[in-house]
Amino acid sequence: MLLTVLFAGFVTGTLLGSKFAPYPHMARGLVDSPPFGSDSDSDVSAEEIELIQGTGGDIEWILRAGSADYDQENGMVKVDKPKVTYYLGRDRKEVFVRALYGEVSQQGKGLKLWDHVEGHYDDMRLQSDSLDFKPKDNLIFLEGNVKVQSPSIYISSQRVKVDLKTREIMIEDGLEALIAPGMVVMPQ
Repeated sequence: MLLTVLFAGFVTGTLLGSKFAPYPHMARGLVDSPPFGSDSDSDVSAEEIELIQGTGGDIEWILRAGSADYDQENGMVKVDKPKVTYYLGRDRKEVFVRALYGEVSQQGKGLKLWDHVEGHYDDMRLQSDSLDFKPKDNLIFLEGNVKVQSPSIYISSQRVKVDLKTREIMIEDGLEALIAPGMVVMPQ
């Protein structure tokens, strides 16, 4: 009789435990690792990071990311889910950019982002597969499914160069453009 009670208690506990226990049923499935991490040659790895870089008392950029690896020898920070804010010019205009992956040079050489790049600068919005930002020249190079929108223009192309200083947009490959004096809404 005692064995029957113990066995019934064990079965009931197992069934209720699998239904109400806080850990087993809440465990997340396996997720693919980003293209860096424990397998990389990085010097430091961190999660939920914020990096700030500046010179002469002025902040040049702020990077927030889900995780990052720092390669000290090359001065590169490889990031997962980066959100970057750059402050440009004397008026400190903000450029916001985000993507799934990226690399940021801590030596001022720029920023490279890829996979679902989105950003905005003043009243200009952009989307692309990849972005290469050269801060010394105030240039952004966009490649792959590029869409640029401002209140008066919409551009779709495979390669676009944007001069942030002059606000010139140079299309390098296959152009579709809509120019209008009113607000242009980027097609989805």
